[in-house]
Order: sequence, then structure tokens, then C-alpha cells
Amino acid sequence: MKKRKHKKRIQKVCVKRFSAVDIQNIRILAEMLGELVPYSGYKSRFNIVSIAKKRGLSKYLSKGSSSKKEALVEFIRKLHKDKPRTIKIIVREIMPQAIERRHSQGNPILYDEAELFAKQLCKIGIDLRKEILALSLPKSRPTIVPPTFEIQDILKKFSLHPLLMPDCQKLFLEGHINESVRKALEKFETYVQKKSGSNLVGIDLMGQVFNLAHPFIKLNSLSNKTEQCEQEGFMHIVMGIMQWWRNSLSHGDIKQIDHQEALGRLFAVSNLLRRLDEAI
Repeated sequence: MKKRKHKKRIQKVCVKRFSAVDIQNIRILAEMLGELVPYSGYKSRFNIVSIAKKRGLSKYLSKGSSSKKEALVEFIRKLHKDKPRTIKIIVREIMPQAIERRHSQGNPILYDEAELFAKQLCKIGIDLRKEILALSLPKSRPTIVPPTFEIQDILKKFSLHPLLMPDCQKLFLEGHINESVRKALEKFETYVQKKSGSNLVGIDLMGQVFNLAHPFIKLNSLSNKTEQCEQEGFMHIVMGIMQWWRNSLSHGDIKQIDHQEALGRLFAVSNLLRRLDEAI
């Protein structure tokens, strides 16, 4: 009887306890990990819950946490208490896919972020610095980066003019932002040439075709001041986008346009094409 009591006492002493610093480090790590892989989700199996279930770690998943962040903190804390090496295995497994996921979202993982993550792992006794920093990671934001999911969704929901589909949409979603807008303007120019029969290009084409005095293409009957203003205003708009947007994007060394601005340009060209469809 005495021996059994002694064993129980030893077991209680050996239970792993976390200090305040340990808990803080786990919480910081959970926040960093949450930026790499979501805790849960129904659209993709790339999440902590799916990975845990696949590895038979369901018992470490929290069922009563108030938020996904707290659930992830609890998962790391429980796993670190019983199977710290498993955290190492999971991180090693998710990093390559996390890099691809973040890139597709328009928010690539940069070297500095990965380095901080590796250092935070070290603070809870997991050293993966050499492996993580050996991954192919950019030190600064690349030029060709897909837009964020929010902007991608906006473009997918907006019905671009058929002439811009699927080429311009595909280029934009893949991160070729400047080229998507340049291509849209090229398609607009070609459409105006075919509709008018003119061989001119750029600003000269627009000025000739939509000229109020002798228009090749009439947007309306031009029978009153309002209709004449529409014709003339349309001419100035399309001359402007050819002079500004088209010419600037013809130079390969131009800095990539902001995703939101490029989205606005695509919508503008699409709307101009739709108005042109209605022209006389």
C-alpha cells in the first residue's frame, strides 16, 4: 500500500506545468500559426481540425472554446503537454501548403514572417529554424501576386463583358494585374476598329470614330443636346483611357497597379463595351 501511494505522489510531481511565460509563448505561436493555416473550415481540408483528425489527435481538439483562436491555443497547449514532437511533425507538414495557400490569397509569406515563426517555435522547445528558413520564400513582396480573396470574389461576382472573358479575368486572378488591364484595353480598341472599319489606333482612333461632327459610330440619334453630350463625353473618356491607361501599360517597366484600382479599370472598360454594344 505504501509503495502505491508513493508512485501516485511521483506521478503528480511529474505532471508538466506551464509557467506564465510558457502560456504567453503558446498564445503568440497560436496567433502566428493561425495566419498560416485556419483552425477549421468547410471549403478546404487544409485546416488544423482536419489535420488533427487525420492523425488521430481528435481528443486534443477543444470543444468548448469561445473562439477559433482560443481553440488553437488549447490544441497547442494540450499537444505540447503530451506530444511535443507531434507539433514539430505538423508544422513541417503544413509549411509548404501554407506558402501556396497564402500566395493564392494575395498575401505571400515573406522570409521575415517565417523567421519570426521559427523563433517562436524555439521558445517552446521546437527547433525548425534550419528547415523553415531553407524554404523558398521571398524577402520582399513579389510583383506578380494574386489579389486577396475578397477582391477575387468581387471580380468573380461581377459580370464582365464577354469580350473580356475569360482572358482578362484569368490574368487578374493569377496576379498579372497590369497585363489584365492592358489586354482589356487592347480588346476594346480592336472592337472599335471592327465596328467602325477604321485602321487608326489609340487616341486617334477614338477621336475619329466618336467625333460629334462626323461620327463613324453613333451612340444614339444625336437629335438633342443631351444625346450630343453623351456622344462627346464618351469620346473624351475613351480618348483619355487610351492616352493614359493604354499608353502607360504599354511600357513593361511600370509599377504594378494596385489591385483595387485595376479592378475599377476592368469594370470601366467592361461598361464602355456594353454601351458600345447598344450604339447605332
